[in-house]
Amino acid sequence: MKMTYAKYFLCAACVTLTLASCSREEDDIWDQDAIERLDAARNEYYNLLCSAPNGWEMYYFANNKEAGYNFVMKFEQGDKVTIGARNANTGDVYQEEASIFDVITDDGPVLTFETYNSLFHRYADPDPEHTTIDSDGIGSGGDYEFKIMSASSNEIYMRGKKTGIEIYMYPLESGVTGEQYFNDVYAMHDRMFSSSIPTLRLTLADGVGYTIMNDTVRSMDENDKVVETVEHRYATDQVLKIVRDGDDIISESTVIGYVVTRNGLRCMNAVPGDTLSTTPVREFAFNAEGTYLVSTGFGGGTQGATIKAPVLSELFPMEGTSWRINPDKLSGQFISAYNELVTGVAAAQPGTSLEYVEFSCDSINNDVNSLKLGVSGGRTARLYCVMTPNGDTVTTIDFNDPAVKDKTFGGPEAQSGRRLLQRCPELADFCNLLSAVEFVMTSNDGSELQPKELRIENTSNANDYFYVNLQ
Repeated sequence: MKMTYAKYFLCAACVTLTLASCSREEDDIWDQDAIERLDAARNEYYNLLCSAPNGWEMYYFANNKEAGYNFVMKFEQGDKVTIGARNANTGDVYQEEASIFDVITDDGPVLTFETYNSLFHRYADPDPEHTTIDSDGIGSGGDYEFKIMSASSNEIYMRGKKTGIEIYMYPLESGVTGEQYFNDVYAMHDRMFSSSIPTLRLTLADGVGYTIMNDTVRSMDENDKVVETVEHRYATDQVLKIVRDGDDIISESTVIGYVVTRNGLRCMNAVPGDTLSTTPVREFAFNAEGTYLVSTGFGGGTQGATIKAPVLSELFPMEGTSWRINPDKLSGQFISAYNELVTGVAAAQPGTSLEYVEFSCDSINNDVNSLKLGVSGGRTARLYCVMTPNGDTVTTIDFNDPAVKDKTFGGPEAQSGRRLLQRCPELADFCNLLSAVEFVMTSNDGSELQPKELRIENTSNANDYFYVNLQ
């Protein structure tokens, strides 16, 4: 019996010593308990938010179907935050509003915007008027509380507490006001995109091509009747609808929202399908020459993906584009031909004058290419032609092609064009000068993303050329 008790006592002593030893080792590693550590992290992130001298910029996404939004935020001790915004929901004017924020502890530090701020909380408001999508009564479905994943004085990375969507914040440059920041953002947006160019081309590093196009969203009632049509345009609504070459536009397209950064744009999600880039294709900036967009990773490093306008031989006749002849930039035979056209129109229609001549598609007649003339008093006339590309920069323009010659197109512009052609031989001469000739096109400003002026030159006579401007 004494041996048994002795063995029991010895075992108990060993266990006690072992537990005590573990306890001392834990104290060496953790100076605070879990609650204290969480409170310390909370205070650290709170102070970090308030320490940025000029505040922060935030890249915000509410869901995967709508645009991204930029905000500027100035956090202050005492839980005050001043939020600045400029977007379609503010009437495209800069507005500021103050409210209350905090960093709370909830399975980790969480940035919360505690009191309602109309500039910010509208994206989490279930009011259906606060969204452009069919949201079934949840509005945009965005967050106003964000789990802080990592933070430094250079970047704060968070995820929406409800959606899990990634949100990033960066310190605002010293001396830049909120209004100046959004002026720069809008200027960058306009430098990248034009609503006059209906589609763009996205090419990945492995050569896979996508078309970036405008999107039409139709809402249907219970009888499958269209009750509302909403147009999403990549250039104005900050939503990219992309479809891979060969895929179905309706069933296989992808919609990606983006925000405009100080250097270009950042997408909410990575572009699918890239096999060669080492980091996701998600962020774009201008190339060194400033002529098109190239993809960059979050950690830096240029990738092979590019965003450009379609090649000129496709862009010039494209549906949705209009290219107006610049009468001050004509050469060779086009000088006399255009001047005689001006005189001929005035003679054919006394009391009127020719205001412009442009190339565009007639959407009423199956997007047939045409030469459109604008006459004083708001009247217009069209003559139809066939444009045939030959390579990336060469095209022919033919008014005598059987597909359009002597065909009766509907609409008042087509009727006016036929009447004007009968009364104005100078118009026929001008069309004949353009017909069945190869023209080479070059972008006058060198831009491959948003060419605004093209030089169109006769390949057989370099002295015969004219310039057109994108409308």
